Amino acid sequence: MNAMLPMNALPLHLSLQPFMRAGAQMTGDTRVLKAGDVMLAYPMGNERLKSDNRAYILQALSLGAALVLYEPQGLEDILNTKDLQLVKDDHRCISVEELSDQAGDISDYWYEHPSRSMKVIGITGTNGKTTVSQWIAEALQTKKEVTAVIGTLGAGILGSVKKTGFTTPDAPQTHALLKNLLTQGASTVTVEVSSHALEQGRVNGVEFDTVVITNLSQDHLDYHGSMEEYAAAKKKILHLPNVKNIVVNADDDFGQACLRELSQTIESGLTVWAYATQPEKLLALPCYAKGQIKKVLAQNIRLSHQGMAFDVLIDGELLESIQTKFVGNFNVSNALAVSAALLIRGFSKAELQLAIQELKPVIGRMELVHGKATQSPMAIVDFAHTPDALEQALKTLSDLAKERSGSLWCVFGCGGDRDKSKRPLMGRIAERYADRVMVTSDNPRSEEPETIISDILAGFEQPEKAQHNTDRATAILQVIRQAQPEDVVLVAGKGHEDTQEIAGKRHSFSDQLHLQLAMGGAAI
Repeated sequence: MNAMLPMNALPLHLSLQPFMRAGAQMTGDTRVLKAGDVMLAYPMGNERLKSDNRAYILQALSLGAALVLYEPQGLEDILNTKDLQLVKDDHRCISVEELSDQAGDISDYWYEHPSRSMKVIGITGTNGKTTVSQWIAEALQTKKEVTAVIGTLGAGILGSVKKTGFTTPDAPQTHALLKNLLTQGASTVTVEVSSHALEQGRVNGVEFDTVVITNLSQDHLDYHGSMEEYAAAKKKILHLPNVKNIVVNADDDFGQACLRELSQTIESGLTVWAYATQPEKLLALPCYAKGQIKKVLAQNIRLSHQGMAFDVLIDGELLESIQTKFVGNFNVSNALAVSAALLIRGFSKAELQLAIQELKPVIGRMELVHGKATQSPMAIVDFAHTPDALEQALKTLSDLAKERSGSLWCVFGCGGDRDKSKRPLMGRIAERYADRVMVTSDNPRSEEPETIISDILAGFEQPEKAQHNTDRATAILQVIRQAQPEDVVLVAGKGHEDTQEIAGKRHSFSDQLHLQLAMGGAAI
């Protein structure tokens, strides 16, 4: 019968080293497990949403797992009496108390601490994680660094990213990815760190050099239950061990709360950066006079023909005006977060200015889509799937529509089996900022699309003025046919995604492709 091994007391090498053979992986997913691999089996989540891979322990053994580390608490609720006894009697199964908390450190040891040999930058926040992550990696690549990303778009060396299906994978996969990226020569990895990942310990064991907090607005309440719980999960990133630099959005109320907390706890070896587009937000910081926090401020922000232009103050020193290739005040804010991260990495002010000016929109993030038809409206795809993100996108594009003397159209929906409370909020925002609204399906999942649309329309003051169509492709086509050449059309919610989940099945679907088809096909 197997023994209870408290892994935090017993040196890991005593139990793991015999299994650390070339090619052997550590995983929590039997779909990728091979003979000789080690499986970590433990529950993840909370009472509102939980997954538990311990149901697959016997499958892992049948596939040839050399070792299974499992969390014993509540296992009797997962396995029947016979299977539970088989696990307890199998010498390959080792019971580890609180394995869910230790999985990251165990995986880090298994993969020989890969994050210690690279600069790892973690980005969390409701919106902007992908853009900030990609932009930092792209900018560092201009200095001939081999940079990599782990996030919503996938994982890999920049330019060779492969989908993982997660913003932040589980702990074993995260450390396996870091090891693989190190082997490929990556010197810096930017990691999108979701609130789920922070609460579930998916990045435990990762040694971050720098962490960035972009903002906090309503999202994921189906999982967290309340904004207070959501904020508490995000704030965990402030307390990760060995972090040397923390970058925070001072324009954001949550960012202000984080900076107030940090002002009381800044220790030697930690540098805090606050960035803002509103100078009063920096002046309001309690530590401003003490000089405890470095500051990056954008001022004189304006929309130009090419994109956004603005001046930057770095700790009071003026940088020459920056002309960018992106639009939106929120992207100015994202660029400031990137600026702080690059300054931390030793960029000169001249190098910083050139790097920011060369940044382009990330796929599915305020992405301009062109078609062959010459009389088509301006069409833009954005991932905005939260109330705040939709509002910011529509505010930005409203200015563009006015400059073109056109109307602003908004095509959007909300995901099924997710936070229902944001649906009427997003409906209210679309009605307020767009001239014409088409409500359609996003990823309805197991819910009826008509029900989701009804929830969205409940937020409208005049729902009868909104159009709605459950078929997203047809909805896009209808809007493009109605819109005038001077109009602006925002298709929001799915961004980079190339599938749509309906009734439990994934179907190929791309907003960009359907926009191109509606506008006469792909532009040459």
